[in-house]
Amino acid sequence: MVEVPRILLRLDTIEIPRPLRALTAYLAANPLRRLVRKALALTPRGFVSRDVLLLCDFSARLRVEWRTRDVHPWDESLPVGRRSELFRDQAFSDTDAAIVRLFRFLPDIDEIEVQVLAPRLPNRTILAGTVTRRDADAARSLVSPGMRLRLMGIRCRLEGGRLAPLD
Repeated sequence: MVEVPRILLRLDTIEIPRPLRALTAYLAANPLRRLVRKALALTPRGFVSRDVLLLCDFSARLRVEWRTRDVHPWDESLPVGRRSELFRDQAFSDTDAAIVRLFRFLPDIDEIEVQVLAPRLPNRTILAGTVTRRDADAARSLVSPGMRLRLMGIRCRLEGGRLAPLD
């Protein structure tokens, strides 16, 4: 087998020509932002180039609903009270992590409406609220996922330390 030499390319040391700079900036932009810019790119009037709508600011709101995970199958034999604690802690941790990831993966989203459903039928809502990026960032310093969620604006109802449906 013939070994093919690998060429490493460092973009920070190469001068990119001006037309390619615009293309790389376009490709690096968020896909949602690109769609908004495309929607604003009206046909120029009367042969006037650059007679278009210019995007000055952009933010979006997201609504997400998911079913939380149930306790791990290994924990099914534990007493009901302990399983409830593990479920609550897992639901808090999963919801906290999901919110952080949504804000990281979607930089143009400023607000997320969250609704978390129980894993089993009738899948009633157990966590809900609207989280702003600013509130999520402010709560990052707290250790407890449950307290972080409360400070972010997520509501829950606890009965004897276990999650109860909100509705």
